Amino acid sequence: MEYRKIRHKKHYIYDHISEFYNAHPKQTPLKDWREGKQGDWVWSDDGKIVQLLKVVDKIKHPNDRKNYKYASGYVRTVVGTFLKTKGVKMDTDFEKHPNRYTFSGKNPKSVKDREGVTNKEKIFATNVAIGMGPVKAYMDAFNSDDELQSRRKATLLLKQERVMQEVEKSVLDVCKGMGLDHEYVLKKLKCLADNSSDDGIVLQSTKELAKIIGTSGTTVKSREMGIVGMFQGFSPEQLEKAERPQLKEGEIDEVS
Repeated sequence: MEYRKIRHKKHYIYDHISEFYNAHPKQTPLKDWREGKQGDWVWSDDGKIVQLLKVVDKIKHPNDRKNYKYASGYVRTVVGTFLKTKGVKMDTDFEKHPNRYTFSGKNPKSVKDREGVTNKEKIFATNVAIGMGPVKAYMDAFNSDDELQSRRKATLLLKQERVMQEVEKSVLDVCKGMGLDHEYVLKKLKCLADNSSDDGIVLQSTKELAKIIGTSGTTVKSREMGIVGMFQGFSPEQLEKAERPQLKEGEIDEVS
């Protein structure tokens, strides 16, 4: 079950009929969304239940587009706007509708093909960096109530190099707020390596220094398991100094 806010009000998309009846026990979703009226709940063509937020029975300029003249109007949901014609399918994929107020859609790049991080991926990375579990981090960043789906998508995100780089960046932001930087760490490790009477501490400190300066390489997997786990459990006071990215009103991000 997903939702998006419009003017501070949550509008839900129900995955299962049981979820819908729990929230709306006296209503039944219509099978054909083209026959619905404003405020009705309908079945989308991809098997979800969504509310019609606006229904228009006549298009003002039917000759502007080739398929407009064949439509008897249009409907709008929290996801997008759809022409009321047999050739149009209503879906609930936010990725395909960057603007819910237009008829156009897009074929989004998969999470594996993206080059840069999205705003919600940045929030997810920050959540992970401050010690929030990956599943909870995803549910918070993407406004998801589906724990099973969130687990699958969080796992997929953590396998992406750009996301792990963002996690590391978020960790560094937190450390900076605590007064920790590379110079501080290097000085402490060098002091241990030079002055400790324990050979084990000297060896371990030297290994850590080697990793930092690049004498020994690190892999994506080691960063994934190391830097994320190492910096979990900051205090609320420490976390206040780390900036958390915010989504703009109406902005949509989702993992596909």
